[in-house]
Amino acid sequence: MMAENAIEECFIVRKQQNEFVSVMQKEQPKLLRYVRQRLNGISAMDAEDIVADVLFNVYNRMTTDSQVENLAAYLYQSVKHKIWDRFRQAKPPLSLDAVDQVTGLPQGENLIDPNGDVESLVEKKEFALRLRSALLKLEPNQRAVWVATELEGCTFKELSLKWGEPIGTLLSRKSRATQTLRRLLQEE
Repeated sequence: MMAENAIEECFIVRKQQNEFVSVMQKEQPKLLRYVRQRLNGISAMDAEDIVADVLFNVYNRMTTDSQVENLAAYLYQSVKHKIWDRFRQAKPPLSLDAVDQVTGLPQGENLIDPNGDVESLVEKKEFALRLRSALLKLEPNQRAVWVATELEGCTFKELSLKWGEPIGTLLSRKSRATQTLRRLLQEE
């Protein structure tokens, strides 16, 4: 009796797996489009990662105890929840495929230094850490102007309009921030 039940369960699971594979093959391109429509600016690899993660999790949860009536709808609902999880994240992960607006290259390309060696990489990382530490010591309004202009590429005119501050005020804040950063970096 137990052997018959085990064989029957095995056939049910196999049937569910076959159904899953056929639904997945049919719905995967549609799920990718669905993700790209919901998340503006997402790279193709990030969309594929979301869909693959959902497909993997749904496939692994398939058992004889919990049969899904409409697998395609269940997959779309799962992808929708995964997208919401992405919105709930404090900061979306940096995609190495995302295009850098300054260079026009994928972010991953900016990380590769063909002339770099281990020492220069270590020096760059140490400097980045020292700069971050120094930035955290700045006054918040000075830090905001410096980061916006130097790291994010904003113009003073854009910041003036966005923050409702005169350009002269922003210029002086950045000047003070730059002087303080130089002093802090030299001290270290």
